[in-house]
Amino acid sequence: MYTITRCSSALLIILCLGALRPVSSQNIFDSLHSAEYANFLFLSGNYKLAIEEYERLYFQHTLSEDQALRLVLSYRYDKRPQFALKRLLMLWDEPQAASPEVLREYLVLQTMLGSYGRVLEHVRGKTILTDQERKFFEASALMLQQDFNEAFRFLEPVYATSPVLANYYHLSAEALNMRYKSPFLSGMMSAIIPGSGKIYTGEWQDGLISLLFVASTAWQSYRGFEKNGVGSPYGWIMGAVSAGFYAGNIYGSVKSANKYNVVKRNNISLRVQATFHHHIH
Repeated sequence: MYTITRCSSALLIILCLGALRPVSSQNIFDSLHSAEYANFLFLSGNYKLAIEEYERLYFQHTLSEDQALRLVLSYRYDKRPQFALKRLLMLWDEPQAASPEVLREYLVLQTMLGSYGRVLEHVRGKTILTDQERKFFEASALMLQQDFNEAFRFLEPVYATSPVLANYYHLSAEALNMRYKSPFLSGMMSAIIPGSGKIYTGEWQDGLISLLFVASTAWQSYRGFEKNGVGSPYGWIMGAVSAGFYAGNIYGSVKSANKYNVVKRNNISLRVQATFHHHIH
C-alpha cells in the first residue's frame, strides 16, 4: 500500500511538471507580448511605460508603422514634443512622403515647437493632407504666430466650414478690433498729472499712490524752501525725493501701458493655443 502511494505521488509530480513546462518556457518579453503590453499601456494613458515598451520593439527591429506612430504620440502626450519630433524623424526620413497620419503628426509637432514657417511651407505646397486639414494647419500657424491680419483674410471665406476655423476667425477678429493703450500717451499723462497714466491703463490704486507720493514730497520740499530759503537742506532733499518719484511715475506709466497690451495679446494667444490643443487631441 505504501509503495502504491509513493508511486501515485511521483506520477502526480511528473504530471504537474509536464503541465507547467509550456508555461515556463513562454517568453513574456518577446515582440508579440511587448506589443500587446505597449498597446495596453498606450490606451490606458500610461505613456511613460508605453514609451519603454515601444522603444524595446524599436531596438528589436520589430516596430510596425502603427506602433511607431504610437511611440511618437506617447512622447507628445507625455509632454515631450522635442523627443517626439526627434523620434519621428528617425523613423521617417521624409514625413511629407509618408502616410497622412505621419505627416499630420509631424505638422502638429512642428506647430507646437513654433516652426510656423515650415508648417506653412508644407501645407501651401503639394500635400497628401485633406483640404480641411490643410486649412486647419495654415490657420493654426498664422494665429499662433499672431499674424492676425493674414489669418483673418485667410479665414474669412472658409471659417464656416468647421467649428475650429470659426473659432479662429472670431479670435482673429477680436484681436484686430482690440483697443490697446498708448505707452506714449500714458507717459505724457503722468508727466502732466502724476499717476494719471496708470489710471488710464486701469491701475487706479497705483495711480493714486503715485499722485500722493509726488504731491506730498513736492509739498514738503516747498515748505522747506519757504521756511529756510533756497539753502534749505530739507527742501533740497525732499525735492530730490519728489523728482525721483515723479520720474519713476512716468516710467511706471509707460511700463503699465505695455503690460496692459501684453496681457491683452497673451489672452488671445492662450485661447488660440487652447483651440489648437483641443482639436489635435
